[in-house]
Amino acid sequence: MNTDHLRALAAAVDEGTFDAAADALQISGSAFSQRIKALEKDAGQVLLTRTVPVGTTSAGDRMLRLARQVAVLEDETRRSLGRGTGGRTVLSVAVNADSLATWFVEVLRQAATWDDAVLQLHLEDQEHTHELLRSGSVIAAITEHPAPVSGCISMELGTMDYHPVAAASLLDRYRGEDGTVDFGAVPVQDFGTRDNLQRSRLAAWRAAVGGEPVEPPRHQVPTVGGFNAAVAAGLGWGMIPAGQLPEGVLEGTHPDLVTIPELGQSRVDLHWQRWSAGTAALDRLTAAVQQAARTMI
Repeated sequence: MNTDHLRALAAAVDEGTFDAAADALQISGSAFSQRIKALEKDAGQVLLTRTVPVGTTSAGDRMLRLARQVAVLEDETRRSLGRGTGGRTVLSVAVNADSLATWFVEVLRQAATWDDAVLQLHLEDQEHTHELLRSGSVIAAITEHPAPVSGCISMELGTMDYHPVAAASLLDRYRGEDGTVDFGAVPVQDFGTRDNLQRSRLAAWRAAVGGEPVEPPRHQVPTVGGFNAAVAAGLGWGMIPAGQLPEGVLEGTHPDLVTIPELGQSRVDLHWQRWSAGTAALDRLTAAVQQAARTMI
């Protein structure tokens, strides 16, 4: 397959429209359309939806992954032969917010010393980062899923422990005369719409106590700092990684925050999935991730 045609496919998805993609590649609109048509003829299938923004069909998803792999491999090979443009290898990585705020910082520290590569981080929940890898949007991902995505290899990284935490004053407002808390009524905090940590712990509590399922109020706070601050402010209870807990919370000596033993903690096993067709820059990134993951709490 023609690499110019594959690059056109990736540009269409990245830019959102054919006109913008043509401008990005510095070719005419008609020349760009011809590249897409030629690629679809070669594949024997429609690859792109002519919508705004441009979308991919199921066949287009598979072709997009190939397009991104080819672009990375071609660019790095050109640089190794002294024929590159002087640019850096782009390492697109899907990472969950809690990793990025804790142990992954060491990866950033190492990447700061690299003069031949740049990081493009895509923030997504660890339950869903593999979807970005499957679509070809990233070349590597930190994910809960151990089974490798097609064309990738998977490596164990370690486990992050999450604890349900709330302001003591919040729980007291929902505490009955017998001292128990009705967690079907206590407000909950989610990091995002696809954050399942709180839902899974609440479902386990409901299964243990029985009764009619009641959906509590749900707040959404989509930054790590904001999420932890909102828990401390009493907005709702939430699952916080052990490495982000203020001193004294686990020991029960914190003046305001407490863990919630009724809900139990969660252990999230993390894996590193990356393209099996590697480059030197991707290999170096993998080594940095594995080294940093040894400090995971």
